[in-house]
Amino acid sequence: MVKKYLQCLIAVIVLLLATQSMAEDSEYAGDKKCRRCHKDAVTDIQTNIHSKASYWDAQARGCESCHGPGKKHTETKLAEDILNPARLDSEQASAQCVSCHDKGTRHWAGSPHDAMDVSCVSCHSVHNNDHDKMLSKSSVDETCFGCHAEQRAFTLKRSSHPLHDMSRADGEGKMSCTDCHNPHGTQAEALISANSVNDKCYECHQEFKAPVLWEHSAVKESCLNCHNPHGSNHEMMLVAKEPRLCQQCHEQGRHQTIAGEENSFFVTNRGCSNCHAQIHGSNHPGGVKLKR
Repeated sequence: MVKKYLQCLIAVIVLLLATQSMAEDSEYAGDKKCRRCHKDAVTDIQTNIHSKASYWDAQARGCESCHGPGKKHTETKLAEDILNPARLDSEQASAQCVSCHDKGTRHWAGSPHDAMDVSCVSCHSVHNNDHDKMLSKSSVDETCFGCHAEQRAFTLKRSSHPLHDMSRADGEGKMSCTDCHNPHGTQAEALISANSVNDKCYECHQEFKAPVLWEHSAVKESCLNCHNPHGSNHEMMLVAKEPRLCQQCHEQGRHQTIAGEENSFFVTNRGCSNCHAQIHGSNHPGGVKLKR
Protein backbone atom coordinates (compact mmCIF):
# COMPACT_ATOMS: atom_id res chain seq x y z
CA MET A 1 0.00 0.00 0.00
CA VAL A 2 2.78 2.40 0.97
CA LYS A 3 4.74 1.43 -2.14
CA LYS A 4 1.81 2.24 -4.41
CA TYR A 5 1.30 5.55 -2.60
CA LEU A 6 4.96 6.52 -3.15
CA GLN A 7 4.76 5.54 -6.81
CA CYS A 8 1.68 7.73 -7.27
CA LEU A 9 3.37 10.62 -5.46
CA ILE A 10 6.46 10.36 -7.64
CA ALA A 11 4.30 10.25 -10.77
CA VAL A 12 2.45 13.41 -9.71
CA ILE A 13 5.70 15.25 -8.99
CA VAL A 14 7.16 14.24 -12.37
CA LEU A 15 3.96 15.39 -14.10
CA LEU A 16 4.04 18.75 -12.31
CA LEU A 17 7.71 19.30 -13.19
CA ALA A 18 7.06 18.38 -16.81
CA THR A 19 4.09 20.75 -16.94
CA GLN A 20 6.15 23.55 -15.41
CA SER A 21 8.98 22.89 -17.87
CA MET A 22 6.58 23.00 -20.82
CA ALA A 23 5.13 26.28 -19.55
CA GLU A 24 8.62 27.74 -19.22
CA ASP A 25 9.65 26.50 -22.64
CA SER A 26 6.66 28.23 -24.18
CA GLU A 27 8.04 31.58 -22.97
CA TYR A 28 11.37 31.20 -24.78
CA ALA A 29 11.93 32.20 -28.38
CA GLY A 30 15.32 30.67 -29.22
CA ASP A 31 18.43 32.18 -30.81
CA LYS A 32 17.09 31.81 -34.34
CA LYS A 33 14.42 34.41 -33.66
CA CYS A 34 16.95 36.68 -31.94
CA ARG A 35 19.12 36.56 -35.06
CA ARG A 36 16.39 38.05 -37.21
CA CYS A 37 16.88 41.46 -35.63
CA HIS A 38 20.19 41.12 -33.77
CA LYS A 39 22.32 39.25 -36.28
CA ASP A 40 25.66 40.80 -35.27
CA ALA A 41 25.06 40.37 -31.54
CA VAL A 42 24.05 36.73 -31.94
CA THR A 43 27.08 36.05 -34.15
CA ASP A 44 29.39 37.63 -31.57
CA ILE A 45 27.96 35.72 -28.64
CA GLN A 46 28.22 32.41 -30.52
CA THR A 47 31.92 32.91 -31.17
CA ASN A 48 33.09 34.02 -27.71
CA ILE A 49 33.57 32.23 -24.41
CA HIS A 50 29.89 32.46 -23.48
CA SER A 51 29.00 30.12 -26.32
CA LYS A 52 30.65 27.32 -24.33
CA ALA A 53 28.01 27.62 -21.63
CA SER A 54 25.84 25.17 -23.57
CA TYR A 55 28.47 22.51 -22.98
CA TRP A 56 28.67 23.23 -19.25
CA ASP A 57 24.95 23.63 -18.55
CA ALA A 58 22.24 21.58 -20.17
CA GLN A 59 19.74 24.31 -19.25
CA ALA A 60 21.67 27.03 -21.10
CA ARG A 61 19.42 28.91 -23.51
CA GLY A 62 21.83 31.01 -25.54
CA CYS A 63 20.84 34.68 -25.62
CA GLU A 64 17.99 34.05 -23.21
CA SER A 65 20.35 32.73 -20.54
CA CYS A 66 21.15 36.40 -19.79
CA HIS A 67 18.23 38.24 -21.37
CA GLY A 68 15.48 36.01 -20.02
CA PRO A 69 12.47 34.59 -21.91
CA GLY A 70 12.14 36.44 -25.19
CA LYS A 71 8.93 35.21 -26.80
CA LYS A 72 6.93 38.28 -25.80
CA HIS A 73 9.71 40.57 -27.04
CA THR A 74 9.75 38.89 -30.46
CA GLU A 75 6.05 39.61 -30.73
CA THR A 76 5.93 43.20 -29.44
CA LYS A 77 9.50 44.31 -30.34
CA LEU A 78 9.38 46.49 -27.19
CA ALA A 79 12.58 46.99 -25.16
CA GLU A 80 10.68 46.66 -21.87
CA ASP A 81 9.67 43.11 -22.80
CA ILE A 82 13.22 41.78 -22.68
CA LEU A 83 15.84 41.81 -19.94
CA ASN A 84 18.88 43.94 -20.82
CA PRO A 85 21.66 43.88 -18.16
CA ALA A 86 23.07 47.15 -19.54
CA ARG A 87 19.83 48.92 -18.60
CA LEU A 88 19.39 47.36 -15.18
CA ASP A 89 20.61 48.96 -11.97
CA SER A 90 24.07 47.85 -10.92
CA GLU A 91 22.90 45.33 -8.32
CA GLN A 92 20.54 43.55 -10.71
CA ALA A 93 23.03 43.60 -13.59
CA SER A 94 25.80 42.11 -11.47
CA ALA A 95 23.42 39.49 -10.06
CA GLN A 96 22.85 38.26 -13.61
CA CYS A 97 26.58 37.71 -14.12
CA VAL A 98 27.37 36.39 -10.64
CA SER A 99 24.66 33.74 -11.00
CA CYS A 100 27.12 31.94 -13.32
CA HIS A 101 30.44 33.55 -12.40
CA ASP A 102 30.29 32.73 -8.71
CA LYS A 103 33.97 31.74 -8.53
CA GLY A 104 36.24 34.68 -7.86
CA THR A 105 33.36 37.01 -7.00
CA ARG A 106 32.59 35.98 -3.42
CA HIS A 107 33.87 39.34 -2.15
CA TRP A 108 31.93 41.35 -4.75
CA ALA A 109 28.96 42.18 -2.52
CA GLY A 110 29.87 45.22 -0.44
CA SER A 111 33.15 45.80 -2.28
CA PRO A 112 34.15 49.39 -3.22
CA HIS A 113 33.00 48.87 -6.81
CA ASP A 114 29.66 47.43 -5.70
CA ALA A 115 29.21 50.28 -3.23
CA MET A 116 29.86 52.84 -6.00
CA ASP A 117 27.18 51.28 -8.24
CA VAL A 118 29.71 49.81 -10.65
CA SER A 119 28.41 46.63 -12.26
CA CYS A 120 30.02 43.87 -14.29
CA VAL A 121 28.82 45.45 -17.54
CA SER A 122 30.49 48.73 -16.58
CA CYS A 123 33.83 47.11 -17.42
CA HIS A 124 32.93 44.10 -19.55
CA SER A 125 31.13 43.91 -22.89
CA VAL A 126 29.40 40.53 -23.03
CA HIS A 127 29.27 40.43 -26.83
CA ASN A 128 32.82 41.70 -27.32
CA ASN A 129 35.39 39.42 -28.95
CA ASP A 130 38.06 42.04 -29.63
CA HIS A 131 39.53 42.57 -26.16
CA ASP A 132 40.98 40.23 -23.57
CA LYS A 133 38.52 39.09 -20.87
CA MET A 134 35.72 40.77 -22.84
CA LEU A 135 36.72 44.18 -21.52
CA SER A 136 34.89 47.18 -22.87
CA LYS A 137 38.24 48.87 -23.60
CA SER A 138 41.48 47.68 -25.17
CA SER A 139 43.28 46.75 -21.94
CA VAL A 140 42.88 46.31 -18.20
CA ASP A 141 44.61 49.62 -17.47
CA GLU A 142 42.55 51.62 -19.95
CA THR A 143 39.40 50.17 -18.42
CA CYS A 144 40.48 51.13 -14.89
CA PHE A 145 41.73 54.58 -15.91
CA GLY A 146 38.32 55.36 -17.39
CA CYS A 147 37.23 56.10 -13.80
CA HIS A 148 40.52 56.39 -11.92
CA ALA A 149 41.96 59.43 -13.68
CA GLU A 150 43.95 60.59 -10.64
CA GLN A 151 45.77 57.26 -10.42
CA ARG A 152 46.48 57.40 -14.15
CA ALA A 153 48.15 60.79 -13.69
CA PHE A 154 50.42 59.34 -10.99
CA THR A 155 51.46 56.44 -13.23
CA LEU A 156 52.75 58.95 -15.80
CA LYS A 157 55.11 60.64 -13.33
CA ARG A 158 58.85 60.05 -13.55
CA SER A 159 59.00 57.35 -10.86
CA SER A 160 56.36 54.64 -11.16
CA HIS A 161 55.72 50.95 -11.61
CA PRO A 162 56.16 49.72 -15.22
CA LEU A 163 52.56 50.15 -16.32
CA HIS A 164 53.63 51.98 -19.48
CA ASP A 165 56.20 51.14 -22.13
CA MET A 166 56.49 53.85 -24.74
CA SER A 167 58.67 51.62 -26.90
CA ARG A 168 55.64 49.43 -27.61
CA ALA A 169 52.98 50.40 -30.10
CA ASP A 170 50.20 49.78 -27.58
CA GLY A 171 52.13 51.45 -24.75
CA GLU A 172 51.48 48.56 -22.36
CA GLY A 173 54.11 47.84 -19.74
CA LYS A 174 55.15 44.78 -17.76
CA MET A 175 52.51 45.38 -15.09
CA SER A 176 48.83 46.20 -15.00
CA CYS A 177 46.40 47.37 -12.33
CA THR A 178 45.27 43.80 -11.64
CA ASP A 179 48.77 42.78 -10.57
CA CYS A 180 48.01 44.54 -7.28
CA HIS A 181 44.21 44.92 -7.27
CA ASN A 182 41.33 42.48 -7.73
CA PRO A 183 38.47 44.52 -9.20
CA HIS A 184 35.94 41.84 -8.24
CA GLY A 185 36.49 42.36 -4.52
CA THR A 186 38.92 41.35 -1.78
CA GLN A 187 39.04 41.16 1.98
CA ALA A 188 41.75 43.83 2.10
CA GLU A 189 41.52 47.60 1.71
CA ALA A 190 41.49 49.28 -1.71
CA LEU A 191 40.82 45.95 -3.45
CA ILE A 192 44.42 44.86 -2.75
CA SER A 193 44.81 41.23 -3.82
CA ALA A 194 46.62 40.23 -0.60
CA ASN A 195 45.90 40.32 3.11
CA SER A 196 47.49 43.76 3.44
CA VAL A 197 49.35 46.44 1.48
CA ASN A 198 52.70 45.26 2.83
CA ASP A 199 51.99 41.63 1.92
CA LYS A 200 51.31 42.73 -1.64
CA CYS A 201 54.52 44.79 -1.83
CA TYR A 202 56.58 41.93 -0.39
CA GLU A 203 55.47 39.66 -3.24
CA CYS A 204 57.99 41.53 -5.40
CA HIS A 205 60.16 43.29 -2.83
CA GLN A 206 61.21 40.35 -0.69
CA GLU A 207 64.44 42.06 0.36
CA PHE A 208 62.48 44.50 2.53
CA LYS A 209 60.29 41.94 4.23
CA ALA A 210 60.08 41.95 8.05
CA PRO A 211 60.62 40.80 10.71
CA VAL A 212 64.07 42.20 11.33
CA LEU A 213 66.09 42.80 14.48
CA TRP A 214 65.74 46.57 14.26
CA GLU A 215 62.46 47.64 12.70
CA HIS A 216 61.47 50.99 11.30
CA SER A 217 57.94 51.44 12.65
CA ALA A 218 56.74 53.38 9.62
CA VAL A 219 57.75 50.49 7.36
CA LYS A 220 56.15 47.92 9.64
CA GLU A 221 52.87 49.83 9.65
CA SER A 222 52.55 50.38 5.89
CA CYS A 223 54.74 50.89 2.85
CA LEU A 224 52.33 53.67 1.87
CA ASN A 225 53.65 55.86 4.70
CA CYS A 226 56.62 56.67 2.51
CA HIS A 227 55.75 55.46 -1.00
CA ASN A 228 52.97 56.22 -3.47
CA PRO A 229 52.51 52.93 -5.36
CA HIS A 230 50.89 54.65 -8.34
CA GLY A 231 53.82 56.98 -8.97
CA SER A 232 55.63 60.11 -7.86
CA ASN A 233 57.96 62.80 -9.13
CA HIS A 234 60.34 61.90 -6.31
CA GLU A 235 62.78 59.03 -6.57
CA MET A 236 61.60 55.53 -5.63
CA MET A 237 57.99 56.75 -5.64
CA LEU A 238 58.48 58.56 -2.33
CA VAL A 239 55.58 60.75 -1.22
CA ALA A 240 58.03 63.58 -0.43
CA LYS A 241 61.70 64.33 -0.94
CA GLU A 242 64.27 63.59 1.73
CA PRO A 243 64.89 64.97 4.30
CA ARG A 244 61.37 66.47 4.38
CA LEU A 245 59.83 63.02 4.22
CA CYS A 246 61.69 61.90 7.36
CA GLN A 247 60.99 65.16 9.17
CA GLN A 248 57.24 64.52 8.93
CA CYS A 249 57.71 62.01 11.77
CA HIS A 250 61.11 62.89 13.25
CA GLU A 251 60.35 66.41 14.42
CA GLN A 252 62.44 66.60 17.58
CA GLY A 253 65.86 65.64 18.84
CA ARG A 254 69.39 65.87 17.54
CA HIS A 255 69.61 67.02 13.92
CA GLN A 256 66.26 65.94 12.45
CA THR A 257 64.68 69.37 12.38
CA ILE A 258 67.77 71.42 11.59
CA ALA A 259 67.40 72.86 8.12
CA GLY A 260 71.15 72.98 7.65
CA GLU A 261 73.31 75.15 5.46
CA GLU A 262 73.52 74.82 1.68
CA ASN A 263 76.44 72.39 1.76
CA SER A 264 75.32 70.48 4.83
CA PHE A 265 75.87 66.73 4.53
CA PHE A 266 72.44 66.13 6.06
CA VAL A 267 70.48 67.87 3.31
CA THR A 268 72.45 66.95 0.18
CA ASN A 269 71.99 64.01 -2.14
CA ARG A 270 69.51 61.62 -0.48
CA GLY A 271 69.46 63.38 2.87
CA CYS A 272 68.81 61.22 5.95
CA SER A 273 69.52 57.97 4.13
CA ASN A 274 73.10 59.10 3.52
CA CYS A 275 73.73 57.77 7.02
CA HIS A 276 70.59 55.77 7.84
CA ALA A 277 70.96 53.58 4.77
CA GLN A 278 69.04 50.58 6.13
CA ILE A 279 65.84 52.55 6.33
CA HIS A 280 63.61 49.47 5.87
CA GLY A 281 65.16 47.74 8.89
CA SER A 282 68.38 46.06 9.91
CA ASN A 283 69.50 42.67 11.23
CA HIS A 284 72.95 43.96 12.21
CA PRO A 285 73.59 43.82 15.98
CA GLY A 286 74.70 47.45 15.87
CA GLY A 287 71.95 48.59 13.51
CA VAL A 288 69.74 50.25 16.12
CA LYS A 289 69.97 53.56 14.23
CA LEU A 290 69.44 51.77 10.92
CA LYS A 291 72.92 52.79 9.80
CA ARG A 292 74.15 49.28 9.01
